[in-house]
Amino acid sequence: MNKLSKYIATATLATAFTISAPLNTYASDSHAKQDENHQTTQQQKNLNLGSENIMAVSWYQNSAEAKALYLQGYNSAKVQLDKEIKKNKGKKKLAIALDLDETVLDNSPYQGYAALNDAPHPQGWHEWVAAAKAKPVYGAKSFLNYANKKGVDIYYISDRDKEKDFKGTKQNLKNIGLPQATDSHILLKGKSDKSKETRREKVQKNHKLVMLFGDNLLDFADPKQPTAQSRDELIQKHKDDFGKKYIIFPNPMYGSWESTIYNNNYQISKAQKDQLRKQSIKQFDPKTGDVK
Repeated sequence: MNKLSKYIATATLATAFTISAPLNTYASDSHAKQDENHQTTQQQKNLNLGSENIMAVSWYQNSAEAKALYLQGYNSAKVQLDKEIKKNKGKKKLAIALDLDETVLDNSPYQGYAALNDAPHPQGWHEWVAAAKAKPVYGAKSFLNYANKKGVDIYYISDRDKEKDFKGTKQNLKNIGLPQATDSHILLKGKSDKSKETRREKVQKNHKLVMLFGDNLLDFADPKQPTAQSRDELIQKHKDDFGKKYIIFPNPMYGSWESTIYNNNYQISKAQKDQLRKQSIKQFDPKTGDVK
């Protein structure tokens, strides 16, 4: 091989290495990126949001404190109702309005199903309602029987679906022997209902509505905006009503408070919900002594 031939062969080989090296590097980077994306997608699929609610359900079902809070609420309500009965001189009949879920009825077995099976709402919910197996929360039956005996009209105002859930709801209330469980006293959410306000107003037309009961701020009034700040402002506005006109109960399992964490968008991904839940929590840093 002469010098010219050697030069051409060497140059050709060098060019081949120069071209192939970047191609191999690009292919390697591409595969790594695909693996990373696949791993992220798999992690999102495996993300179990339901399990994040297990301790809340366990507390609700097993803690004596939860039961005591219900008794405290209904005991306070009895004292307040007696005051309202004593001072009532008007023509309108007295009435009270109660939410159902986690206010009158204990649906924690359904929440247990959702937590242990990572079942998003409403999966299994309408089946649970139709089964009519919810038990009364502590103190509810005793108080409602007392109010009924005193001649107070009782209205059950719930955002359960009127079309799908009315039959099961009515049967459940009758199964556990709660008073005034009639069609006109069970006010579930219809297609035109945006909130509970219109149903409360319906009761107020012919009654003096003296007390509201619930586990959710929306069981009492609607904030101006669906934000955490607006909800806090509503609490301050009615701070003297709680324990008197408003009787509120504990529910760490779910509620309209959760929607404020997601900026009122439940359609976001599991990963986004998980991230926003964690971001909503204040935490102490033992290294710096700061709370952030």
